[in-house]
Amino acid sequence: MGKQLVSIVDVARRAGVSVASASRVLSNASYPVSEETRSKVLQAAQELHYAPNSLARSLRAQRSNLIAVLVGDNADPYFAEITRGVEEVANDCGYLTIVCNTERKGERELHYLQMLQDYRADGVVFAGSGLNEPGHTERLNTIVQTMRERGAAIVTLAQHTLQVPAIQVDNASGARAMTRYLLELGHRRIAFIGGPSNLIAANMRLQGYMAALIEAGLDVDHTLILAGSFDREGGEQAVRNLEQLPEPQRPSAIFAANDETAFGVLRGLNSLGWRVPEDISVCGFGDLPMAQVVVPSLTTVHIGLRDLGRSGMRKLLAQLQHDDTADTELLPVQVVPRATTQTYSPPITG
Repeated sequence: MGKQLVSIVDVARRAGVSVASASRVLSNASYPVSEETRSKVLQAAQELHYAPNSLARSLRAQRSNLIAVLVGDNADPYFAEITRGVEEVANDCGYLTIVCNTERKGERELHYLQMLQDYRADGVVFAGSGLNEPGHTERLNTIVQTMRERGAAIVTLAQHTLQVPAIQVDNASGARAMTRYLLELGHRRIAFIGGPSNLIAANMRLQGYMAALIEAGLDVDHTLILAGSFDREGGEQAVRNLEQLPEPQRPSAIFAANDETAFGVLRGLNSLGWRVPEDISVCGFGDLPMAQVVVPSLTTVHIGLRDLGRSGMRKLLAQLQHDDTADTELLPVQVVPRATTQTYSPPITG
């Protein structure tokens, strides 16, 4: 049988005082208590190994020292890196960090937020992009406004529908820069594998890709734009779809909207016997740690993911200290060329 938890009633009984007196001593209340009573209560608490109920105390104080990080997929290394950054700063400041996996579904996101409101979470970091779902924005704004009125801090780390302090990755510029890089290598038929259609960030990367093609005077070939799911399975499926194209219509380069998709692309191409980069170039977006060690190493758009998490948590702390406004900071990104891309030389015919 497990050890029974000691309550404040047990402490009061051992000390021979009222529950109210024991509560005043253990909560360091300003209500006057005699030194004799204080000594008895503290001695009883020590003898019984009493530990206060942190949840109950937080509900009374309207503070919990709890920070939640809402992620789209807790198995995605992208969110793991961001969460580590948040946790580093939060832990140094005495906050407990929990991760809530929304699966990029509006109902799950709202469910978590209501629970966090009930538990009086001090802050919420939206690590993922805003969701484009009918009616979701209005319901989301309502619960977030309720939390902020209570004093909770909110920060977003990607393009979002919420008008709150934010640190955002410049997704459109990053995708435009990567597409330009591929164009400079001589590629003209560049496939793009997107992300979930309800994610703002995924759509911003698609827009950046298309903008670079148009700026180069090229038509956007929609047969080369494939749906993706921000995971390896989506990358492999996209490769199978590209294989069905007649050879003259196949791309010479594939731009995956995130690194996990790119890893799936590499696996899919390998299963078909296509060499990277000799037969086809591949690039991603995010610069996960795996991007440097995969063979061949992945050309990608670098995001300082852990720094993004750290900066987001610092911004959230500034709100809690009433030292921040609802501004948006744009995190710069850069193309990191590695071994999966090379100059394209059109095949010699005739």
